[in-house]
Amino acid sequence: MSEYEIDNEKKDFVGIGKMMIDVNPSITWNMPHLHFLVSDNIDYFEAISLEFGLVSTGKTQEEATRRLVEQTIFYIESVMYNGRGFEEFKEVSLNNFMTDYWGVYRNIEFRLAEKKRDLSHNIDRNITEAIQKTFDDKVRELISVKAQEAADEALREYEKMSAIKLHSVIYTSLIAA
Repeated sequence: MSEYEIDNEKKDFVGIGKMMIDVNPSITWNMPHLHFLVSDNIDYFEAISLEFGLVSTGKTQEEATRRLVEQTIFYIESVMYNGRGFEEFKEVSLNNFMTDYWGVYRNIEFRLAEKKRDLSHNIDRNITEAIQKTFDDKVRELISVKAQEAADEALREYEKMSAIKLHSVIYTSLIAA
């Protein structure tokens, strides 16, 4: 837990997170990663979106986070279809009203990085591991296919050789006769 003072109020931050949201493929832009903090307010948890200033609460960290994700998706859809779209997202996100929260986020992220637990590397690590697993699975599949092809070829060769069976060999030396 990390206690910070923001706007003359002490906040006990218990988590940080990132949201990666894909927009409709027909849209010509991407939504960048969205960041959030979770604080413990004794009676409830509060999740705070750093880009949009959205706030949600819940009895647990997970509930507050889930509600923030739902609220963020609703907000994005509203701006996409009823607002000014990407320009509005940029305008709100680049406003400096969340500067103190960003400082807390970066401080916590650096503290986590010091222990190799930061979100960015965890996300990168998960992606890298998924790519490596896909590669390994494909190599195993290729080896398995090639091994099966080699086994099938060996079996065909054996069947060719076994098509002619040697009954017996009798040899008599003419010297002995």
